[in-house]
Amino acid sequence: MKAIRHPASGYVQGINDLATPFLVFFLSEYLEGIVDNWSNLDLPLEKISNIEADCYWCLSKLLDGMQDHYTFAQPGIQRLVFKLKELIRRIDGDSRYEIPRKLLD
Repeated sequence: MKAIRHPASGYVQGINDLATPFLVFFLSEYLEGIVDNWSNLDLPLEKISNIEADCYWCLSKLLDGMQDHYTFAQPGIQRLVFKLKELIRRIDGDSRYEIPRKLLD
């Protein structure tokens, strides 16, 4: 579904890692105890469907703000690296963090 809504980026491996915190958050409203002991079998199908929908819309909103991280040439990531370089220059001045500067250039 994400690839349909965001054709420029298409499929991106690892999106499930971004969805997991949403899933845990929404499941925690209905399940108690340690996460490792949870079973969605204890929930009615309607609640599972609602949790799935909530996760989808939250993940969609998150990805809307970072779509340009996953398009050709990754302009979003390039902007973040530039901001990091500028921050290091402002904080450091010239020499203290020479290794990170070399890694960023």
